[in-house]
Amino acid sequence: MQSKWNLLIVAALGWSTLAGAADLTIHLSGSQPISRKTVQYQCDGQAAATGLPAAAFPVEYINGAGNSLVIVPVNGASLIFTNVTSASGARYAAGQYIWWDAAGSVNFYSDSLAGKKQSACHRVDAK
Repeated sequence: MQSKWNLLIVAALGWSTLAGAADLTIHLSGSQPISRKTVQYQCDGQAAATGLPAAAFPVEYINGAGNSLVIVPVNGASLIFTNVTSASGARYAAGQYIWWDAAGSVNFYSDSLAGKKQSACHRVDAK
């Protein structure tokens, strides 16, 4: 049986650096429940150069109806990454960016005309 779900993604995720927030509703068909999980990350010294926050920040994982999404703050905006094929771990893409979650750590890549940039991130306990 097909059913429609409302998947509400709050784009701001509570970041005080954003002036406004926008809500996005996505209608998905299927019977799989939606799961949401927020994880805190801290990245290395290259974070700011790649567009990630220099301090610890939240990332939201959303899974359901055959979709796997991650919302990551990049250059002051909330970008929605979608899962793409990977030999290992969970690899997500949004435009020129890759968020690759494998073995408990994350590598974040930016590949643009300005060149490739990378930052290594790890989970931290929420405070």
